[in-house]
Amino acid sequence: MKFSRILVLLVALLSIVAIGYIVLQTKRNSFVYPDFGVEVPPNYPLLGIDVSHHQGDINFKETAKMNTGIDSIQFVYIKASEGRNFADDKSAENATGCAENKLKYGFYHFFHGSLSAQEQAQFFCEQIKSHPFDLIPVIDVEITGGLKPLVLVDSVLVFMDKVEEILEVRPMIYTYLSFYADYFENSKASNELYWLAAYDQPNPYMQKENVIIWQFTEKATVDGIASAVDLNVAKRTFYTKVVIQRPIE
Repeated sequence: MKFSRILVLLVALLSIVAIGYIVLQTKRNSFVYPDFGVEVPPNYPLLGIDVSHHQGDINFKETAKMNTGIDSIQFVYIKASEGRNFADDKSAENATGCAENKLKYGFYHFFHGSLSAQEQAQFFCEQIKSHPFDLIPVIDVEITGGLKPLVLVDSVLVFMDKVEEILEVRPMIYTYLSFYADYFENSKASNELYWLAAYDQPNPYMQKENVIIWQFTEKATVDGIASAVDLNVAKRTFYTKVVIQRPIE
């Protein structure tokens, strides 16, 4: 009799602990803010974020529901990989969260110019090919790896060609303003699609037809995310140039 009472008490105690853990997890992953915490550039119809393991656990249900005035999160880019062997450990979880909450999503790869472009492209594709992503892939180019401009651009194009060969969709290039001006603007890659970062300053390149997205801050507050996050505006042509037009089955 005493043993059965002790067993009942233990089961009850474990149940309380489990419920408490679930409640704490829910609270930990629930973050709601009054606004985005930054001034959003006017005259752009679309708003999106890019995330990685640095944002930790994300409550995409709250992200998808966030609505501040006329602005809401319409798209998400997720870090998938870096170099030849680093896979972001939150990429699959983030992709599932976006899909479950009907947020358009895609993946990006942080490129190392000092490493084989072919191997990086193959590694990137391995990480993302099983996901039904909505947005074209992205190559994130922020470091040269010691390469001269012409050699770096050639390496980036090798990566893009290989990804297009494997996934049958051509990637877009992400970089920041001065890097774009120094390496890409007048290069063999000048006609590719671009996503440019420019914080606390105008982005005159948004006047170009092939510059589609502007990452204007890294300090935004977005529902469902504990830490600061990158916020981006995009042109209306985003839907025809960046969203993948999949055939109706």
